[in-house]
Amino acid sequence: MTQEKILLQKAAAGDLKAIKALAEYYDKNSGRWRNEPNVGEKISAEEFFANMDKKSDEDFLAEAFKWYLKGAELGEPECMYEVGRRIYDAIGCCKEEEWSERGKKSFEWYLKSAQAGYVPAMRITAYMYGGLCVEKNEVESFRWYLKAAKLGDKKSACEVVKCYAQGIGVEKNFDEADNWLDELDEEDYRETLLELSRGYDEDSLMWLEWLVELGDPVALKRKAEAYCVGEGIEQNFEEALKLFIEAGTSEPGDYIPDVLAEALCQAGNLHYTGEGTIPQNYEQALKYYLMATRMHYVKAYILCGKMYYRGLGARKDYPKARRKFELAAKNRGRYIFSRPNNTVAVEYFGRMSELKKDFSKAYRYYELAAEDTRNQALIYRLANDYFYGNNVEPNVHKALGYYEEAGRYPNHEYFFEANLKLAWIYELGEFVDKDLAKADEYWAKLPPECKPARA
Repeated sequence: MTQEKILLQKAAAGDLKAIKALAEYYDKNSGRWRNEPNVGEKISAEEFFANMDKKSDEDFLAEAFKWYLKGAELGEPECMYEVGRRIYDAIGCCKEEEWSERGKKSFEWYLKSAQAGYVPAMRITAYMYGGLCVEKNEVESFRWYLKAAKLGDKKSACEVVKCYAQGIGVEKNFDEADNWLDELDEEDYRETLLELSRGYDEDSLMWLEWLVELGDPVALKRKAEAYCVGEGIEQNFEEALKLFIEAGTSEPGDYIPDVLAEALCQAGNLHYTGEGTIPQNYEQALKYYLMATRMHYVKAYILCGKMYYRGLGARKDYPKARRKFELAAKNRGRYIFSRPNNTVAVEYFGRMSELKKDFSKAYRYYELAAEDTRNQALIYRLANDYFYGNNVEPNVHKALGYYEEAGRYPNHEYFFEANLKLAWIYELGEFVDKDLAKADEYWAKLPPECKPARA
């Protein structure tokens, strides 16, 4: 007799242990990724992407849900929890229901599981009382976090610290927050304090100071930024510079090197612009940018490339500039959570080709760089160059496309200029068929006084 048949017989007879085992059997054999995160939990990027391409057997998932529900109805806490999470995510059930309705049903099962003493359900219940799918109730949220924390749940203990520190669902009490901080391991301790120190208010800076004293690189960098902003603390660029350098030269520990590299770039920026009593010094700026490139930081490569291209902090050196831009392109995407666009490097490839009068290559690079819609200056330049034939053959179709992109959103830098140009093009029939209706679409985006009177 197979394992499935044995479990089916026992489960049919009401054996709670067998019911749970049968549900797990079907779930395991469904092919579904079993380590997906619970609501409100953090996971690594590797875990998140591990099994995304695997397909599940829907019949097995439905069977798993059926037996979990049977166990839940008989009062088994873990089964209640599983029913809650499967309803929420529509795993093996509730495919046709709206997310909001699933959320309410899910909460009911999580709450039952929490009331039956299952700690993971307590944490999810607390999280949902924060306003997810049910009416927000900070007092109940804190109560469940505290209960789970007292039973040893470290993630809930982190939330208890935040609640006491910020007065969420309970009266603000720094002593109690401090007591619960002592219960956390090193990683949770650091992450909790970093979250509490996100602002520039007095409380945030107080929590930040604890990590600064421990030499935490992110905390050092944040305090340096606070000194630059001058909110909650007196503006002091000299102290900011010291902290940026200390952060950038720290041991990376669990942090990706980009954190340290960005701190070094910020130190370089203070020398580049000259802030407070810090004199403008391009050589010093380049020094810190170069230090950041040792961590293969894309932004640092680009900054160094610009310096060599312009001859700032060192003699003008196009081969060195090109090498830095090539390294920016090569190292893009080195870290999964740090993938800055390197279209600036591509644009500078174009500039260097243009200096050599190789306009064909230059504009190929420019068009690639213009795929980054944030590069509004380049997009608007391409529109004008293709419209008027500056260095390239005139191409009205391309020009109109770039004018459209530059004038797409009101917050774009060239919104006014691009829409004004498009309006006049169709108003006058300049290189296109005259189309007053089309012109009116663009005039409508501009102040009324811009539109000309028509005969």
